[in-house]
Amino acid sequence: MNSRPNQFDRLILIAAIAIFIVLHIYHINEPPNGYHQWRESDTAAIILNYYQEDANFFHQRCNQRGIHSGITAGEFPTYSYSSVILYFIFGPNHFLPRLLTMAGSILALWFFKKSVTLLSNERAAGYSTIALAFSPIFLFYSFKIMPDIWMLMFMLGAVYFFLKYVATNSGVDFWLSALFLVLSATIKPLSLCLYLPFLFYLRKNSEKKRTSIRTMAVYCAVTFSVVLGWFLYGLHLNSIHHSEAFYMGQHLIRSHIYATELFFYKMLFLQWPFELWIGWAMLPVFIYGAVKFWKESHSRFFFVWILAGYIVFALVSSHARAHDYYTLVIVPPLAAISGWGLSRLSLMQNWKIPLATFLLLVLPAVSSYRIFSRFDDVPKFEEIRRAANEKIPHDKLVLVEDKSTPIRLYQLNRHGWPVRDSLCIESVCPFIDSGGVYLVLDNPIQTYNQDIWPLVKDSVIKIGPLYGYKVIRPD
Repeated sequence: MNSRPNQFDRLILIAAIAIFIVLHIYHINEPPNGYHQWRESDTAAIILNYYQEDANFFHQRCNQRGIHSGITAGEFPTYSYSSVILYFIFGPNHFLPRLLTMAGSILALWFFKKSVTLLSNERAAGYSTIALAFSPIFLFYSFKIMPDIWMLMFMLGAVYFFLKYVATNSGVDFWLSALFLVLSATIKPLSLCLYLPFLFYLRKNSEKKRTSIRTMAVYCAVTFSVVLGWFLYGLHLNSIHHSEAFYMGQHLIRSHIYATELFFYKMLFLQWPFELWIGWAMLPVFIYGAVKFWKESHSRFFFVWILAGYIVFALVSSHARAHDYYTLVIVPPLAAISGWGLSRLSLMQNWKIPLATFLLLVLPAVSSYRIFSRFDDVPKFEEIRRAANEKIPHDKLVLVEDKSTPIRLYQLNRHGWPVRDSLCIESVCPFIDSGGVYLVLDNPIQTYNQDIWPLVKDSVIKIGPLYGYKVIRPD
C-alpha cells in the first residue's frame, strides 16, 4: 500500500482538524453544565479555590468541606494548576480551562498521529487522527472542564516517546515516556494499561528478550512507584484533613469479589456503549479496517492495547457505572483500526469524493448529534453567584440541597455541606450543629417536611431562582 499521503489526504486532515476546532466555539464560555456537571463543578471549584484561597500546588481544596480546610486527595493537578495560572493572568473565566482542554485534545491528536506514523505509516496516521478527533466520547470530553483529556494527552505522549525509544534506543525518550506515563496515571491510573502493549512491542522488536524484560521491569517499577506514592499521599491528606476520597483506588482491591456474578460481566461489556468510542457512522469502516489491519504485523500492538484496556476495565466496571471517561484509554487503538480502514478506502479512486463528504460533513455531524444532548444551558449561573455574593457572607457555611454533591456549592461559590438525603430534621441538624449558618433550597421551605420549618427564620433570601434561609440553632 502507498504509505505516503498525497495532497488530497493532507487537505482532508487539515480541514477535519479545522472543523474540530471550530466546533469548540460552542459552549466555550459556559459554566459546568450537562452530563457530568458534578465532575466539572469539582474541578472548577478546585481551580477557583487555588485562586481565592491558597495557590499551594499540593493542597487542592474542595467546597464540600464543612468546618474543615477542604484540602483533599485528587488527581495530580497539572490541569487545575495550569488553569489557575491563567486565572491569575487574565482573571477567573470558564473560557480558560475549556481552552486548556481543547489545547490538550489538539496535542493528544498530534502525539497520536506521530505514534501511528511510527507504527504504521503517515497516510494511516492522518486518517486515524480524524477517527480519534470525531470519536463521540473524545469529542465530548474535549469540551469539558475536566482533566481527563489531559490524562489521554499525557498517555499518548508516553506511547510516542516509548515507540521512539524502541526505534532509537535513546535514554532521553525512555525517561520522557516514563514521565508522561506518570503524569497521565496520577490523573487516572487506568493509563497503566500501557504496560502490556509496551512489553509486547519491546519484546517483539528486541533481539535480546531477557534485556527487554529487564528494561520493562525498570520502567514499570519507576512509574508505578511514583503513581502509588501520589495516591498514598492522597490518603494521607484525607486522613489529616477529614476529606472524602476523590479517586477510585479504594475500590480496586475489591474487584475480584464480583467476578463470580453475572452482573459483573454485563457491566464490563455492556455498560459503556461501544458506539460511543468510535461512533455508529464509523462502525462499518472500523470492521473493514479490523479485517484488513489484522494481517499487518504492526497491528498487534493496537489489539494488545485493546485487551489491556478491558483488563483494567475489569477492575473498575463494577462501581464505575456513570464514569464513561474512564474508557478514554481504549479509544486510540480503536481509532487506529478505523484509520487503517479509511486509508485503504482513500486509495480507491471512486471513493475520494464520498470519503471527503463522509469525513468533513457526515462524521462531524453524526458525532456532534450523538453528544449534543449531553450539553445543557445554565441560564441562572451568574445571577445565582451575584446574589450569593450580595446576600451570603463568604466566610459563612452553607447547607445546600444537592444530591450530586458539588454543583450547588460551586454555583454559590460557598463552602459547606450538600444535603444528599431527603430534607428532614435528622439530615439537617448535624450540619447546623457543626456551624451551618444558611440553608439554600430549590423551592420554598413550605414545600418540604414540616419538621425543618422551625430550623429557619421566616424571611426568605432570594438567591436568583433559589431560596435561602438563615438557620436557627436548636436548643
